[in-house]
Formats: sequence, C-alpha cells, structure tokens
Amino acid sequence: MSNTSEYGYFAKNVAVNLEVTTSTLRRWSIELEKAGYTFERNDKDQRIYYQHDINAFKRLKELISEGTTLIDAINTVVSTESGTIDAQKTPSVYQSETRLTVQQLEEILDKKINKAVQEAYEHGRKQGQEEVLKQLEKVEQRSNERDEKLMSMFRGIQEEKEEVRQLIAASQEKEKKSFWKRLFQ
Repeated sequence: MSNTSEYGYFAKNVAVNLEVTTSTLRRWSIELEKAGYTFERNDKDQRIYYQHDINAFKRLKELISEGTTLIDAINTVVSTESGTIDAQKTPSVYQSETRLTVQQLEEILDKKINKAVQEAYEHGRKQGQEEVLKQLEKVEQRSNERDEKLMSMFRGIQEEKEEVRQLIAASQEKEKKSFWKRLFQ
C-alpha cells in the first residue's frame, strides 16, 4: 500500500493489511457508518478506503483487542476521526458531494408524494365544492319554481274564493230584496 495519500483501496486489500476477514471489515464499516462516519464510494456504490480510514480501522482493532466493546470502540474512533479527515480523492473514485443516500432519496420521494397527494386533494376539494355549488343552485332554482307555482295556485284559489264570496253575497242580496219585496207588495 504505497502512495497512500493519493489512492483509495478496496475492502479486500484493506482486510489483508489489517489481518481481518472482509466480512469483519464490512461489519465494522457498517457500524462506523451508523455512528456517522462516512466512506467514499465509487460508481458501483462500493466503499473506497483511504489511509485515514485504514488508520481508523487500526485504532478500532487496537481498542477491541484491549477489551473495549465494539460500540464504545466505534464511538471513540468516530469522535477522534471526525476532526482529522482530510483525504485527497482520486478522480477515478471521487463522487460528487451531491450524492444522495437511500434514506435521503426516500425522504425526497415521500415529500414529492405528499405534495402530489395534497395537490390532488385540493383539486378534488375544489371540484367537489364546485359540484356542490352547482347542485345547490339547481335546488334553489327548483325551489323558486315550486314556490312560484304554489303562489300562483294560492292566488288562483283566493280569486275563486272571492268569486264564490261575491256570488254568495249577490245571492243573499237577492234573497233579502225578495223578502222585503214580498213584505211590501
């Protein structure tokens, strides 16, 4: 592993150098990432290890061999390495700083889905309101038409009632005259 300040290494080479299995290195890498440590990755999403990463693994191995629990050793390494990471990145393995994690992509997707659902809800609500308003207008129009018909019928009944009243009054008048006429004749 010469020229370590310029080049990154893959897991197999690092595991051989540290004298651990690749599965142990992978497990340690996962635990370090959970604790906030970041590794560079290539286009195939494989971890690329630089000298500062190898030094962190050496420190982790030392702490574990001294009897420190894995979690405590991980936390110690992450806290001491977070301020000293300043590795040079080679163009062949360098990823843009805009690289997104699966969790970030899921969060973005969730936000977009929530926004689309909210927009669909608002659109549906507006359409529903418009439909309700149209139905209310139809009901009001029918109610007004019914009221007009009822008022027309009521006026007709009142007119007929008035005509009957006039006929009754006329007939009573006739009867009164005929009674008085009968008396004075």
